[in-house]
Order: sequence, then structure tokens, then C-alpha cells
Amino acid sequence: MTKILMHAYTYTYVFQKAYDTVDWNFLKNILLGFGFSGKMVDWIMVCVSTASYSICVNGNVHGFFQGNRGLRQGDPLSPYLFTLVMEVLTGILHHMVRIDSSFKFHNKCEKQQIINLCFADDLFLFARGEIASARGIMNSLSKFSKMSGLVPNIQKSTVFFCNVPSYITNAILNIMPFKEGSLPVRYLGVPLISSGLLYKDCSVMMEKLDKRIMHWRNKLLSFAGRLQLIVSVLSSMHIYWSSVFLLPSRVTHELEAKMRNFLWAQDSTFQKGKAKVSWKVVCLPKYEGGLGIRRLGDVNKALMTNHIWSIVTKRKSLWVEWVHSYRLKGNSFWLSKIISNSCYSWRKLLQLRPQMRDFFWSDVGDGTRTSAWFDYWCDIGPLGNFISHRTITNAGFRLEDSVSDIQLNGEWKWPVAWRDLFPVLIQLDQFQVTPNKIDRIMWRDGSDRKDFSTSCVWNTIRYKETEVAWSTIVWFTQCIPRHVFLMWLIMRGKLLTQDKILSWDLSRRKNMNMMCCLLCYANHDSHSHLFFECNYSAKVWDMVKRKVGMDSVQPKWADIVNWLLVRSKSKLAADYVARVVVAATAYVVWQERNARIFKNQLRPPETVGAHIIQLVRYKLMGARLKNTGNVRRLLSEWEVHGKEILDDGG
Repeated sequence: MTKILMHAYTYTYVFQKAYDTVDWNFLKNILLGFGFSGKMVDWIMVCVSTASYSICVNGNVHGFFQGNRGLRQGDPLSPYLFTLVMEVLTGILHHMVRIDSSFKFHNKCEKQQIINLCFADDLFLFARGEIASARGIMNSLSKFSKMSGLVPNIQKSTVFFCNVPSYITNAILNIMPFKEGSLPVRYLGVPLISSGLLYKDCSVMMEKLDKRIMHWRNKLLSFAGRLQLIVSVLSSMHIYWSSVFLLPSRVTHELEAKMRNFLWAQDSTFQKGKAKVSWKVVCLPKYEGGLGIRRLGDVNKALMTNHIWSIVTKRKSLWVEWVHSYRLKGNSFWLSKIISNSCYSWRKLLQLRPQMRDFFWSDVGDGTRTSAWFDYWCDIGPLGNFISHRTITNAGFRLEDSVSDIQLNGEWKWPVAWRDLFPVLIQLDQFQVTPNKIDRIMWRDGSDRKDFSTSCVWNTIRYKETEVAWSTIVWFTQCIPRHVFLMWLIMRGKLLTQDKILSWDLSRRKNMNMMCCLLCYANHDSHSHLFFECNYSAKVWDMVKRKVGMDSVQPKWADIVNWLLVRSKSKLAADYVARVVVAATAYVVWQERNARIFKNQLRPPETVGAHIIQLVRYKLMGARLKNTGNVRRLLSEWEVHGKEILDDGG
């Protein structure tokens, strides 16, 4: 797709079946022109030209035939080759600029001399809204088409105008056989807007998430299965948008509401169900007692902070160079003013500064890349926080000075009077720059300083709780997901047992005697009673605990947890099996309790115990364990024979 902006006008230009129409002779000449060795070029051309194709008609594949041009979509080599092809277009356009003085750059592209941006076969062209500029672009595109075999797709190519007189617009449209588009421009799936991002602008993202959830409505998904889909699929669907815009709070709240309803839904329609645990807790890391889902707002801020990092560190990037040329214009990012007519994304980026500035720490080397007045490079904070701009300039300094500019031979250049005016400067008497060492910007979270990453930002700004010791006995490798999800609910005390129901409705206390544990009929059920103080569940526990060396552990949840915690960091296969057995026993006992309440189905404890042992045996048949004598004996005790599993790597 091709888009052209002209002043400004933009031209969006699409090639017809771009990958399929690349001329092979042209491609070979490009590779040789870029300096690839002849043997390498021959190898590449063999990969490109020896592919054969067939046609699928009504589900049946017919025939094979050789191709004469084009690159195969899906081939990992094709995007690189196509990039080289498009590099020729860039060269043609810049050659046109050098020989044609009538061409004028877009008013926001002149300093970097940007004419085109290309991602795969999506081409964006920029130029001033003048007839000569449009003619130069069309001549270049025509020349490139004749050379490469790529032909423009008239129906999908669009011209966008802004502040261009109507008579010039009409003249340009006579030169360019493409339709005129209306702003805002949508490129690579997101709207390129200067005004505020509205809820309706994000409707595409919301609809995609809804469609994905509805696609799963006929699947028999457990809570653990839904959790995995949320973490691996739904939580990633917003990432691209979140890395481009600071999303409106309404959008993030609705996206999280959809994921929350999906997790706790009561049936296959995925309608809203009663949440067992608050979303704030669910979104904690597993080691803090949550499920490891990340809040969308926190992820959004972390991804946008990555742009701040790029700007502050002056990362080698066309966008960063453009920002410094047209937005900052030599000023510090931390001092740039929010101009009323600046675009939405830039305003939102600047509004993040108060939340993020304290975490950007400059590890000073030679001091040439660290702002003396506005960066955090010493424990007293930016000097500009307590030394005014006027005081700095009156002392003969510049606001653009680096740390190396204000220190000479280990001595600070500032006036002696400053030590009386700002006594805190005395703390810097021993500070010296280190020659031959480059300054580094690091992420500072309290006393911890580390290399920047969006994960560090997220971990800094997210809601936190104290770590829980039991996370390692609930979540472990090669676990049974639906079992450990129930273990998590048990650890948080969130199962809907009778004692909880009675605590909600005080009027039911008079009927308390009518509610009893349907496993033993001796007392109303609760977490501690079901696992495993109930006479029924205690019998089940006695049957299975002998299989994992827990004979001495009483049928009390606290005792079982304490026994597992002592061995939580153990890598022994026997301790791994013990965790599997405890989780499986809790899961099957809870299933039995619910089957008696809702289905009036009863099983004796011996049957339930045998079922648990069989579940664990099936798990061990597929587990990857070290090939040791102890493991072989363990598998023999569980009657797992002929297992090819044994993995010397552990």
C-alpha cells in the first residue's frame, strides 16, 4: 500500500502483488550491485528461482509449474530481498532530488531529507504540495516500475492533502491517477492522528479481542486454560497499539473487563461471572500471589517510556533524529514545553515525565553526554532543581553544558559563592569524571540500578505486594495446570465453601445445622475441613501420601504446606511428584464435593484415591526427568514402565 502526504501532501502507494512481481534479473543485478559475492548471489537465485507452484481448486491440488518472477511469501529470505529491492526506489528518489531543484520536501521532512518510508510492501511518500514535486515523484515511480516489474495498484494507492489550495490539488490529481483520501491516515493498522485518540478510534482493537474470545466459546476451557489464553493471546493483542499511543483509560478498562469476564465466566457464552479474586490481585506476579497477568495501563506506560529512553539516550534512529530536530531543537527533553498545537502522542509523552524522570539515572563516565543541570547524575538530584536558569547563565554557564563542561582537572568551575548559596554542592567535592569511559543512562529503582528494559519499567510502576512463600509449591514446571489453579485458589482461601456462604448472610445462621459437609456429613465444609480434616478426604489422603513419602504428615493443610515449603527449592524427582500428588488430591476432592452437591453423584474414598494415583501416573508418563537410578526406582514404584522419557538434561 502506498500513501502520499503533501503540504503538505502524503501519497500512499501500493504495488500490485508486490512480492509476486519482482523481476529476477533485476533482483540479481541488485544483489551484485550491493556487493554480494557471485557465489552467494547464485545460491540466492537458486533458492528464488527453483520453486514450483500448484493450484488448489475446490480443495484439490492440481499440477506443478515453474515461476518466472516474484518472491515467495512466507519464505524467511523474501523480506530481506524485498527490502533491497525497495532500497533502489529510495536511491532513485534521492537521485531525482539531486538533479531536480524544483522538488520540495515536506515541511517536516526537509532536515532529514525524508521522501519515503517503507514497511514490507507498504510505501509512504512525503512531499510539498506543489505540482513539480508531484511530477518528480511520479517520474521516479514510473522509472522504478519499468526496472523492477512492480506495478502500482491504482485502487489502493491514495493521496492525502493538507493546507493545499484546491486548484493545486486538482492539478496534482491529474498527474497522479490515484484517489484522494481523507485524514487521519491509517498506516500499519493504527491511525496517524494529531488530535486526541478517541474511544472510537480504538474500536478495531476492541472488535478483534471480542472476535478472538467468541472463537473460543465452544471450547471446553478450564480456568487454567482460560488463564493461558489470556496471558499468551489476549494480553498481547494491545501491544502494538500500546507501543504507539498512550491509550485512553476507558479503552484499557474495557479491555481488562473483557479479559476478566473471560477468566471467570460461568459457562461457554463467556458472559460476566462472579470473580473469585480481585483483578488487582490477579494481575500480581505469581511470586506475589497473583496469576502473572499484567495490567494493560502499566504495560502501556512502560512501552511509551521506551520512547522517552530512546530520546534521552539519542538512540540511532530516524525518528529520534526527527524528534531532536523538530520537537526539542537542542533543548533538554525534561524541559521541553507542552505546546497547545503539538500532536496528541507528543503531548502524552511529555505528560509522562513527572512519573518517570526520577528513574532515569546517568552513570557518569567522561561526563560529555550528561546534562550538568537537568539529568540525575548525583544523589542531590538535578542541579537545575535548586539553581535557577538565570543564576546559571549569570555565572557564565550555558543551559546545554554537560558535566565535563563544568569541571576542570577535578575542580568545579562554579563560583565560590555558590557554596554558600547552595550548601548541598559540598557533597560533590569528591566527585570526578572518569576519562575514557562513556556516560550511560540507567534505570534506577530505589538503590537498584540496571540496564533499561520495558520489563524494568513495568516492575517499577506496577502495584506490588509482599512475596508469598507458597508460590513455589503452587507454580512449578511440568505441573498439571488445572490442578495448580485450584491450589492457587485454596492458598488464597477463595473457594466457595459453606463457611463463606454463611458468613455472607447472617440470617442463615439459624439454619446452620442444615448445612453440612456432603463428604462426611459431620460438619459444614471449609478450606481446612475439606483439605483434609474431613473423615472422607482424610481416608483419600492416607491412600496417596504413602506413594510420596509423606506418611508422617497429618491430614491438615497447614502441615502439608509446611512439609512442601521445606522442599520447595528441591529438584529431586520425589519432591516434584509430591507437589503433583498434593495438587491432584486437592483437585479431585473438590471435584467430588461439587459432584455430590450439583449432580448427586457419590464415589467411595477408595475409588477417589485410585483415580488420583492414576492421574499422577499419567502425568509421570509424559514428564521429563533426569536419567538416574533414583528416578528409575521412582517410576517403577508408580508402575510407569517402558518410558522413553528419560532426559539426561533434567
